[in-house]
Amino acid sequence: MSDHETSTTVCYRHPDREARLRCSRCERPICTDDMIDAPVGYQCPECAQGGQRVRSVRELLVEPTVTRVLVGAIAAVYLLSMAVPLTREFGLVPALAGSEPWRQITSAFLHVGLMHIGFNGLLLWQLGHMLEPVLGHVRFGALYLAGLAGGAIGVVGLAWLTAYTPLAGIPVLGWLFATHPVGVTVGASGAVFGLMGAATVGMRARGIDPWRTSIGGLILLNLVITFVIPNISVGGHLGGFIGGLIAGKVLFVEASRARSAAVRVLVAAVAVLAVTTILF
Repeated sequence: MSDHETSTTVCYRHPDREARLRCSRCERPICTDDMIDAPVGYQCPECAQGGQRVRSVRELLVEPTVTRVLVGAIAAVYLLSMAVPLTREFGLVPALAGSEPWRQITSAFLHVGLMHIGFNGLLLWQLGHMLEPVLGHVRFGALYLAGLAGGAIGVVGLAWLTAYTPLAGIPVLGWLFATHPVGVTVGASGAVFGLMGAATVGMRARGIDPWRTSIGGLILLNLVITFVIPNISVGGHLGGFIGGLIAGKVLFVEASRARSAAVRVLVAAVAVLAVTTILF
């Protein structure tokens, strides 16, 4: 019977840590904390000194700060609404979209009940942590506003159709899409659906079929909920999703021109909010 010994390669700078790879320059073993992203492969800190400016893998990661601020703001407004009634004053009422345009923004921070805010907050947290590190703070903020704007025009647009066309009287279609012009809509669902729409575009841009991932199942589940459960804003969900698809096309497919893409999405989102304001 013979004994077998196994050895683990350790980092030359941190002997107590396992080495994940070797420096592409000196070939010494290094741990993940010492990995420096170099023009070719990864280098150790000593080899990276004095060469072309490089950044560690940790430095390349973007913290989802905007996502966390949005979730925190939604939670704070919900707590405030428990003490002070805010829904009627700041919810989106299509008939008041022209005279009180701020409702298009404020309504996205209001929620009714723990299930409502919990569902939207969880989706925003998960999707934001997936998208913001890829897009960066500014582009992610532009995407969120695009979904919000798409949801607003979806709500107001369906209310306009309900008021001035026979939509409400058409079987099935009226039940699914009719929106009362003086009804109140609240929630971040439009913006969240925008994130889902952009996620599908981002995956396709990278050669991934979104319908074979958890994102595809998430979208299908939310669409079923949209059309099956009463008192769900169909216009807000569909409008937000379409807004996210369009914004994602600009932000992901044209990623090489990140700054101009973000500016265009922001301008388009503001334009949509302006159109919604004058629609009624």
